[in-house]
Amino acid sequence: MKRWIWIALAALAVSPAISSAATVGVGVFGGTSIPIVQEDNDRGPMYGLRVPINLTPIVSIEPYYGSTQGGDKNETVAGVTYTRAGIDNTAFGVHVLFMFGTGVQFYPFVGLASNHLKRDGLDESQTGYDFGLGFGFKLPVVGLSAHARGGANIVTSPASSETSRKWGEITLGVSYNFYHSVIP
Repeated sequence: MKRWIWIALAALAVSPAISSAATVGVGVFGGTSIPIVQEDNDRGPMYGLRVPINLTPIVSIEPYYGSTQGGDKNETVAGVTYTRAGIDNTAFGVHVLFMFGTGVQFYPFVGLASNHLKRDGLDESQTGYDFGLGFGFKLPVVGLSAHARGGANIVTSPASSETSRKWGEITLGVSYNFYHSVIP
């Protein structure tokens, strides 16, 4: 039998399992960003916008915008204390979420982003990688849900540097699903 027939039969066999209602939403989040092994940068607030797109009951993609304002840090060099401005990080990227549960959801996520790091003497764009765990639940208002996440953001270093920048992130957010379509 031809190969395409086997592929078609396999697709038909799993189609009831992957058939679902696709949703598109918009969400906001806020929280804190904690530098990991960065003596020249302190924790700071973060906020952003997410666009969750639920493709199947298990897999969602989530384009996002995030902004972090790093806190100022005091450094002592040769007995003199200097205050360095924190690193501001602006990111545009996409997460892939692997959803488990219905009303209450648990989801690991991974992502890729373009990060722009900026402060006096630093102005560069680098690739960033995200990963973490999230927890979400539906609110009494139809289409509205709340989320809590913990994760890490690793921004690759430029060729001239030997280290990357890393942050731990804790966020809370809400999202509203404004589009709902049944996928046959």
